[in-house]
Amino acid sequence: MIHQAHVSVNKMTTVVVYTKEGCHLCEHVIAALERLASEHSLEISTRDITESSEMYERYRNVIPVVEVDGKITLGGSTLSNQNTLETVLRRAIFH
Repeated sequence: MIHQAHVSVNKMTTVVVYTKEGCHLCEHVIAALERLASEHSLEISTRDITESSEMYERYRNVIPVVEVDGKITLGGSTLSNQNTLETVLRRAIFH
């Protein structure tokens, strides 16, 4: 019987945070993501919702919004608890 070893490929995960100037919760989310990026392969970027009226209308009441590999994953109040922030992000990104 031949056993194949399962090899994990270190794939870069793309994370986008929808934000706007003065969003303190957004700053906390970005800082938490940067801490996670020190352990995992994350490419983190931000998108300012005020650059597009469509984005602003869609996300103005729910920022920060976190998109993982092109899919909106988290937003608003799910990211507001500082004690569980990294846990929530970790689950969403590395499920």
